[in-house]
Amino acid sequence: MKFEEQEQVIERWMMQASQSGKTPSGEDLHLDAIDSRWRNRQFWVEASKLAFQIGAATRDKLNLPLAVGLGMSLQSEAVTIPGEISLADLLSLVDWTPPSLYLFSNEEELGRDLERAIHERRVEMDAVSLKFRTVDVPAAKSGVFLRFRRISSDEHTCSAFILG
Repeated sequence: MKFEEQEQVIERWMMQASQSGKTPSGEDLHLDAIDSRWRNRQFWVEASKLAFQIGAATRDKLNLPLAVGLGMSLQSEAVTIPGEISLADLLSLVDWTPPSLYLFSNEEELGRDLERAIHERRVEMDAVSLKFRTVDVPAAKSGVFLRFRRISSDEHTCSAFILG
């Protein structure tokens, strides 16, 4: 099955995002914006794999010096994730928001953004950044789990990013 429409949506987004210079806190592309059928949670595992693979291939085709990320907002009760995890197990921890594609200037950008937020006192000092690996996403080079609490909040925010 061809995914030409999804490829076109991702390519358009990548070109716009790379030209605007947006970072992880900027422009992302939710699965359901790539294909409205992917709004349904039952499709998130396969749609996430496909979107990530298309993203990595499109980045290479456009010769962009960027890392592709698949970001997920996790349930706040999700304290941590193991060093290795399947995408299905990771997505079982996702809250109500569909995963999104991101572009990063490099794979270390997430850690620097978290350090900057701590330094600027936007995030409490107990923030956690842990690396993990997805065992079933071939294009993924690494994963990063983030857990932090904004200065003005009592709740922790948890996110996971697969990078490639």
